[in-house]
Amino acid sequence: MNTRAKLRYIWDYYKYPIIIAMIVVIAVVSFIRGRLAYKPTVFNLVMIDSNVSELADRTLLDDFRESCSDFDPDKEKITLNANYDTSTMDQGMYSEKQKLLIEYNVGSIDATIGPKDIMEELAEGQAFVDLNDLLPEELMARIRDENIEILTAHYEDPATGKKYDFPAAINISGSEAIKKGFTDIYGETFPYFDEDCYYAVSPNSSYLDHGIEFLKYLLEK
Repeated sequence: MNTRAKLRYIWDYYKYPIIIAMIVVIAVVSFIRGRLAYKPTVFNLVMIDSNVSELADRTLLDDFRESCSDFDPDKEKITLNANYDTSTMDQGMYSEKQKLLIEYNVGSIDATIGPKDIMEELAEGQAFVDLNDLLPEELMARIRDENIEILTAHYEDPATGKKYDFPAAINISGSEAIKKGFTDIYGETFPYFDEDCYYAVSPNSSYLDHGIEFLKYLLEK
């Protein structure tokens, strides 16, 4: 048989094993490529009720990525998710606020920026860490010395009934990084929020250090 006939013979008798082998090879290669390309998220920042859309140029984290000494962009990623609107209801009729509280509890959100009303509400739901426990003393002292507004949350221990207040969020409206705003697809610049905005860190975050570093970045910019 000539070469063409041999190939036809092989294909006629072995096409199914060949197809299966090709599928297996493609699947293995895709899996390996996916594993090599995978980057774990080491800081997930969310914005609630902001003006930012999916199509906006989100540059807020660019300088932070460069300034974060223990961040390796080749192996890790830092993300900004602004797809949170607490005025809407999803198809399951769960409010965005309820979904947010679940995400805080499971630790999928590391830090949050939002307007005062929703941040106060989430703080009352224990969504944010006590900043006295999180921030270095010198940083808390600086925030108070500079008269930066702090949102206070009220907590009642269900076991003992004891009540106490704790600092839950920092007003970051004066940050140059925030005041710079964002650019839409038409090249126009808009503010992230139409009112003062506040920054808080989730108590269940696995990356509390990054939450502290990002606040320092905001206060320096």
